[in-house]
Amino acid sequence: SPLETTFDPARPSGTHASGAWSFGRLVHNMLPAGERDSGAAASRLVMDWLHTWETDQSPNPEVSAAKARASIRLMVTEPWKVASGCDASPETDATCVLDLAKSPFRLIAIVNRPDLRRGGDDAIGGEGRFVFQIVGPTLGRDAATGAMRVMNETVKPQKFTVIFEYSLPVSHRVETLVWAHRWHVLRVLPFGHGYNAMLRTITNGFSGPDRDSRRPNGNALNQLRTNEVALMGARFPTTGFIATKQFWELREFHLTQTGLAPHTVNLEPSRDFDVFRTGHTGNEGTRTAELAAFLVDEAAAITAEKHKLWPGMSGNSALIGSSPYGAWGNTFAGVDPAVRNAFALNTCAGCHRHETETRHFMHITTVAAMEPADKTDDRARIGVTAETPEDAVVLSNLLAADIAPGGKRHEDYAKLLATRPSELR
Repeated sequence: SPLETTFDPARPSGTHASGAWSFGRLVHNMLPAGERDSGAAASRLVMDWLHTWETDQSPNPEVSAAKARASIRLMVTEPWKVASGCDASPETDATCVLDLAKSPFRLIAIVNRPDLRRGGDDAIGGEGRFVFQIVGPTLGRDAATGAMRVMNETVKPQKFTVIFEYSLPVSHRVETLVWAHRWHVLRVLPFGHGYNAMLRTITNGFSGPDRDSRRPNGNALNQLRTNEVALMGARFPTTGFIATKQFWELREFHLTQTGLAPHTVNLEPSRDFDVFRTGHTGNEGTRTAELAAFLVDEAAAITAEKHKLWPGMSGNSALIGSSPYGAWGNTFAGVDPAVRNAFALNTCAGCHRHETETRHFMHITTVAAMEPADKTDDRARIGVTAETPEDAVVLSNLLAADIAPGGKRHEDYAKLLATRPSELR
């Protein structure tokens, strides 16, 4: 099973905490060559990354900041420090060396994304991804003080995922075909040691050290993304706590020579450009006309899924959930609804919620992390009050059509696998 090579916080015995698919191994591989065996260097990278939630972040200073979610200390930082033998207080952050073997991240998926391949000077053969889920205490908002604190100390899977998104490195177009066939051969292997060995070989090709000399520290990481609502506190709390509106947030980080730095979210405009709704704060919803102009001017590129946001539009995070954070409005004055839909579907907020009727803003989940519910009950649970667009397509139906014979991704992948190496020289 995958537990041969990864760490599962729920099963601390009998696992390999520094295995090929562990959170710790991926972090060590991101370090500069001379520091890859250093526990202190790996801890410093992780601690600095966790600290970014404790203050507002503005990688794009022209738009509203990603607001601090300092409760990450209660769910992740402090329990991890204590498990590592450190005091939980912020004063010891600089000296505490986090034990990555006690990381609160559980691997829940390894994903192949051949549809993300591209050519040119920054060519990649697609993306390979590791999806982890936070395992930790449940938070709630104190009824007396309004402060966030631990509501239930029981360690359990939380609505908080961390995704390592790697490029599949290529130096020649033929290598894109090689990557495709590496993944495709898995289909004939039964699950077990042989399957895992083949999968380890594939994943090491993109997540191992020095896999892409074009990138910082030679690491092939395209970006690291987080997707969570757990830091907002429980929607339905226990006695002594009050309900909290659920604002899911997706953040993006890029690897630099000094660590993981907050970055704008790809193809996700700031909420400053959203249709104004009651509940928006600061500059949110004040620049709607600019997004409408973008949708009109870039209509052809948007429907062809080749658009890029204009300079200064990118958001510092993606927000979705309770009103006012819907899915980019049902209507923009003078904008073709089909263009609006194509645009929204390619945003994180749209694809992860209203445009695809996705539950919980997560495309991958575990049974232990979520309560089963029908769509209507689920909307009530997470407090989604923004109207779902009439042209929304349920994600499962969208993907089923996409990967079925005749579907866009099915035909694209079939064409790639049928390509002869001589055609790519």
